[in-house]
Amino acid sequence: MKVLLMAYECSPYRGSEWAVGWGRLVESARVAETHVVTSESNYAALVRARDEGLLPAGVTFYTPEPDAKLRKMELKPALFAYNYTAYHWWQVLAMKLVRELHARERFDLVHQVTVQTFREPGYAWELGIPFVWGPVGGTQNFPWRFLSMLPAKEAVKEGIRGLSNWLSLRTKLRVRRAARAAAMIVASNSTNKRDYERVFGTPVELLLETGLWCVPVVDRARFVERFEDQRAGRPTKPLKILWSGELQSRKALPILLRALAGLRDLDWELTVLGDGPMRELWESEARSLGITEGVRFMGRLPFVEAVAKMQEAELFVFTSLRDTSGNVVLEALAAGVPVVCFDHQGVGDIVTEECGVKIGVSLPAASVDEMAAVIADLADDGERMLALSVGAAARAKMYLWEQNGDWMNEAYKRLVGESVGS
Repeated sequence: MKVLLMAYECSPYRGSEWAVGWGRLVESARVAETHVVTSESNYAALVRARDEGLLPAGVTFYTPEPDAKLRKMELKPALFAYNYTAYHWWQVLAMKLVRELHARERFDLVHQVTVQTFREPGYAWELGIPFVWGPVGGTQNFPWRFLSMLPAKEAVKEGIRGLSNWLSLRTKLRVRRAARAAAMIVASNSTNKRDYERVFGTPVELLLETGLWCVPVVDRARFVERFEDQRAGRPTKPLKILWSGELQSRKALPILLRALAGLRDLDWELTVLGDGPMRELWESEARSLGITEGVRFMGRLPFVEAVAKMQEAELFVFTSLRDTSGNVVLEALAAGVPVVCFDHQGVGDIVTEECGVKIGVSLPAASVDEMAAVIADLADDGERMLALSVGAAARAKMYLWEQNGDWMNEAYKRLVGESVGS
């Protein structure tokens, strides 16, 4: 097979969308001659990966000609994570290149990989060959009942985003045309799958957009010690809680801070990893709650140090109120750390009762109370914590990139076979 990947973001040196593009490249190369069209900055990353021996054999990569207009667009502030005007302009330039490549290479299938949003499907579906779209996300919204927790500016932004989502999914012509042309649409989470099937009126597959490269052997000494101390009636050490992510309003760290503030009889330590625009405000909230002695804001750590903190933790709390999935949740599971999270969106698909506890998304005060109760219960049940640790590592193995790639590669083969057969 000759497979073409449209991967605006693609790099082995970064996480998030970049890691997704790279993962899809590596997995596709296992079964197909893989061609990748990426952005100018990521083209440089792939050159570096090739020079360092990381790029798989049989992969060729391209980028549209550098464009001054595009660079100016990318520098403009964006309401969402991406400046979609700039991203759309890149898709226009990329499609001109893709048509030239297809005339020469005769691709068997094209896959729209990153950026993973329904808002900008690009134009590769016009090639007339099987078009795979996804895993694609973007329809999950910030729960409206929780908007009162945000600064006014952030609440307005989330409200605008939710309205934009609703309108774009239902009225944007190119989104509807891409959906009709797709040989297969893949949703990143159950929320996206439900939304796409309702609006597009076609079956949608479900596959997490990201994955893990390995699941290391987990050292459970910290869980065993807590279990044995509790069983023997000995004092236990403070419960080590970890929170990690960008300090952005949608990540909703204050829910955890307020929950911990209510646990005056529990000995706990919270480590917060990451940085972002909400850091000063959230540090101030910790002070106003009177819990600064137990909370450490450590900023953005080098990857090795962040992994070490994860391996020291006894509980990982993921408070995000809007996320496609949450790669850091997979990292916690791989480290054998039980997860407490909301029961919604991608994380609701990932976490099960064997590896963590999910709380309801109802009202802010109720969620704070429920989170506090869950943390207190787990801290007092070392046996359950140990069992959840075992379940976390087992769950993590279901999200290895190799398994994800196997699923997608089988879909490639099936779609190309169907295309040839027709």
